[in-house]
Amino acid sequence: MSNWQVPGYLQQVDGRLHMDGIDVSSLAKRYGTPLFVFSEKRIRHNVAQVQEAFHNSHVQTRIFYASKANSNLAVLQILRSTGIDIEVNSGGELYKALQAGFQPDQIIFNGVAKTEDEIAEAIRNRIFSLNVDSATELQRVLKVSQALGMPARVKLRMVPEIRTGSHGGLQTGTHESKFGISENELLDCYREVLANSVNFTLVGLHMHIGSQTPDARKYKTALEVLLTRAADLHAQTGFLVPYINIGGGIPVPYLKPDNEAHGLTAELFGILSASTPPSEIANFTVGQLGQNGFWESLGGETQVLRNSLQQMGVLVEPGRYIAADTAVLLAEVQNSKVRPGSNDAWLMIDAGFNTLLEAFDYNWYFHAIHASNEGKSLRPFKLAGPLCDSGDEFLDSERLDRLPNYRMLSEGAKVGDLLAFLDTGAYTLEQMSQYNGQRRAAAVMIRLSGEVQVIRKRDSYEDLLSHDLPLET
Repeated sequence: MSNWQVPGYLQQVDGRLHMDGIDVSSLAKRYGTPLFVFSEKRIRHNVAQVQEAFHNSHVQTRIFYASKANSNLAVLQILRSTGIDIEVNSGGELYKALQAGFQPDQIIFNGVAKTEDEIAEAIRNRIFSLNVDSATELQRVLKVSQALGMPARVKLRMVPEIRTGSHGGLQTGTHESKFGISENELLDCYREVLANSVNFTLVGLHMHIGSQTPDARKYKTALEVLLTRAADLHAQTGFLVPYINIGGGIPVPYLKPDNEAHGLTAELFGILSASTPPSEIANFTVGQLGQNGFWESLGGETQVLRNSLQQMGVLVEPGRYIAADTAVLLAEVQNSKVRPGSNDAWLMIDAGFNTLLEAFDYNWYFHAIHASNEGKSLRPFKLAGPLCDSGDEFLDSERLDRLPNYRMLSEGAKVGDLLAFLDTGAYTLEQMSQYNGQRRAAAVMIRLSGEVQVIRKRDSYEDLLSHDLPLET
């Protein structure tokens, strides 16, 4: 058995890829490619893993799914049915969350550039909280609240100054990133909220150190900073926040034990292979709150938090972990060539950065396998998408060793073969584009019953013009 296989979920049977017992080649023939194939069973499994990890504590913990990872309506409906809550990052995601059936008190609204209209939508809907990102934004929320004559429930997003060792674009917990309120402004914002109790209800403090963090101990360090700040703010104002929000970022092991990434830098290898389970992150966060040694190491004003834990709640915002490994992307080989001299063999497929953007803008690795007729003999291939860009290649076009240059696939790979990219359930549907007049891919969901349902229609040619307007004559 190949090391990427997950018994009972994702397996090769007679050389063909099966998901939840279904040969995905049959789905490609029925629905065309590129095609995302999702598993309801796997979505529910991942949620259960997070719930078990964070609810196994004497501290009340609520799980808010980070919908930026995947806000497809069908996915959100499944997640709502599991009983978890949701975090949104725009008015559009707020709208989708409500359409999926989430109640307003299940919704957190993040974001660094909320418009006044989005702030108003959040306040009108009486959502659980707006996570305020700056002193400037706090004044905008105050202005909108006064205009509406309705109070805003807010949490203050602080900067914990934690470097995680993850990809630069995924680190959100330092002053060098665009996120959060700096320590020198936090007390003033805290006092401002408390002084305007007609317009604000202070729900808590929030932080997020980033995604795909290879060292789980960073979460413990961040929690220590968050609790220390909460205690200091209480000491200076007399008000103790009812919730602390520790963000998300549970990693997903994109690299497989039999991958081709041996040439990657040690840093990137660590990021892409990070596999800390939710239980370990829960242990480094909510699990610490019941340990005497943890509180003794913090000391000072934090004892007031310890004494109030039964009244306080902890919030967590996982996204990537819940969605990523719930889907594969199927793509068909449309062209092949062998270069003289280098003897490099190329396979051109019908999915490029218009379909799998993170592979290119973040130099992200998605494990590729043969989905149809996997052979025992493998050889290295270079993979490329259909777009008219030399950057549309599944390798590091700048030759900086951030991605492997070759993928090990069946030696006899040819036009018409079906390839599958694993772990493509997060940050994929959300990022697709119509560049080069490409129609955005369809997506299907394998239900618990085994029924297959379309959850996203493939674009038509008419869809390419749906937002264009002709010149008036």
